[in-house]
Amino acid sequence: MTIDRYVKTVLTVIAVALVVIAARPWLPESGWPDALRMAPAQAQSMQVREATIPKAWGKFMTYNSGNLLLEGPDRSLRIVDLDGKPPEFPKMKWIIKFE
Repeated sequence: MTIDRYVKTVLTVIAVALVVIAARPWLPESGWPDALRMAPAQAQSMQVREATIPKAWGKFMTYNSGNLLLEGPDRSLRIVDLDGKPPEFPKMKWIIKFE
C-alpha cells in the first residue's frame, strides 16, 4: 500500500512537470514566478584561434589532434604543436629526418 501511494505520487509529480514543460511556449512569460523563469538557450561556439607558422618550417601536409605535419625543404617531417597561447606556441615538437 505504501509503495503504491509513493509510486502514484512520483508519477503525478512527473506528469505535472511534463505538462508545465509542454505548456511553457504557449503561456505568457510574465505569469511565471522568478524561480521558474529561465533564460532561453543560446548557441555557443568556440572562439576563433589563430596561429602564424613561418613558411621556412615547411609545406603543409596534414592536421591531426592539435598538431600540424609539415614537410621541410630538406624532405624532413616536422610536427608543430598548435595547442597553447602565444608567444610560446606554435612550437616545433619533432623534426623527423630520413637517411
